[in-house]
Amino acid sequence: MEEIEAFDKATLGSTRPPPKAHFSTSCPMEILSAVTRLGLGFPLRVASDLSVIPSIAIMKANQRHFEMFIGVFHVFVSCLTNVADIYEQTYAAPLFLARAQWIGLLDVLWLAFLYLLVVHLLSFKNENYNIVLRYTGFSLAWIMKLKDGPEDHTFSLLMVLVGFSVVVLRRVLFYDKHMLPLRKTDAAISTALAVFCACIYLNAAHIPLDGAYLRAAFYCCLGSFFYFGWKCVPPTNASPKKWDDCDLISSEYI
Repeated sequence: MEEIEAFDKATLGSTRPPPKAHFSTSCPMEILSAVTRLGLGFPLRVASDLSVIPSIAIMKANQRHFEMFIGVFHVFVSCLTNVADIYEQTYAAPLFLARAQWIGLLDVLWLAFLYLLVVHLLSFKNENYNIVLRYTGFSLAWIMKLKDGPEDHTFSLLMVLVGFSVVVLRRVLFYDKHMLPLRKTDAAISTALAVFCACIYLNAAHIPLDGAYLRAAFYCCLGSFFYFGWKCVPPTNASPKKWDDCDLISSEYI
């Protein structure tokens, strides 16, 4: 009898009820991350590469040639950064520049693009002020990124914070009658997108998505912020571009 009971226990298992299945709370997040990698990863990266094109269209309408140069260069470098990433993973060799160098160059262009938006929002009537501020901002973007290095963003964020603080002070405390008014709806959307981008940046470590795709989603939101930021200042009736004195309108030699 004891041998039969031992056989039954070995064959059928213990008479105790089976343990309850344990479901990890991170399972939905892991599924979401997998779906994102498979279905949304590539479109997100393409969208992030092209996210500043709507802003470039506004710059073209405003005849802002220097801003267009930064924007087109940004699209070019952004696309090459992803190509360099794939190339380096495939062939274990850099595509002319190392991946970290491409990302550093892209960070400089993002920072310069932000500062050019600051100059646009300041809306100085004197075009000479705007010219000086644009080139100063582009130079500072390089300097601040070199100071930060590839992993840090302290001085870059400080530059952004100072720039937009100056915009708020000028718009609120030092309002000029010659300053172009803001379109309230576009300004509100731009502000909301800026807050959303800040939340993504500050909580990136706690968002269960692949870092590359989270970065792409962040840049898509940032590109939308740029678009509504540029759109919220209406174009002036006067020519927005300071014509070069060397431009030849007519000549007997032509």
